[in-house]
Amino acid sequence: MKKIIIAIVALLFVACSKEEKVKEEQSGGLSDMITSEKASGKVSSTMEDVSKNIENLKNIPPMTNEELKSVFPENLLGLKRKELSVGDNAMMNISTAEAIYTDDNNKRIKVEIIDGAGETGSTMVSIMMTGLNSDTDKTTETGFEKSTEINGVKSIVSENKDGERINSQIQTVLKNRYLLTLYANGFTFNELQKVLTELNSSALK
Repeated sequence: MKKIIIAIVALLFVACSKEEKVKEEQSGGLSDMITSEKASGKVSSTMEDVSKNIENLKNIPPMTNEELKSVFPENLLGLKRKELSVGDNAMMNISTAEAIYTDDNNKRIKVEIIDGAGETGSTMVSIMMTGLNSDTDKTTETGFEKSTEINGVKSIVSENKDGERINSQIQTVLKNRYLLTLYANGFTFNELQKVLTELNSSALK
């Protein structure tokens, strides 16, 4: 969960840096001004969407621990839930939840949720939504990482093989509010997608 928060903070820094770069370019010649105007329009549009989502979420109370617990079933893809923790980042006024599912064959799924409601959560999740809109497509000898849509929602997914072992990951934002990250050992990306239908997402307001 800490890695996700650090990544979001990094995205916020990058977004702010781009905005400052556009402002600097606007002081150049005519050619620079034309280029800056186009770039500024793109950045402004993105930041405007982020700002709107922040305003929509910041005055909404985060989900309670009990409400978050209800999202996680006892079993996922045949694996039994072994750990469930909620409210780990309460000091930052962010409502979070994490569950781990395992079996006797060393298969493992970890599900992490960050609620974007409230002052801090709204900024973190909205900036992450901007990152999910990026166009990523990377292929290696062992796997891939790419931007895609799952059920019409922007997502970043990856899959890697190490011998007979396979790992996969999905990161997405549900209902413009909840940052959901799925990690899996022993499952392909296509198999991991099924988790989205097994979670009790109707419990997410």
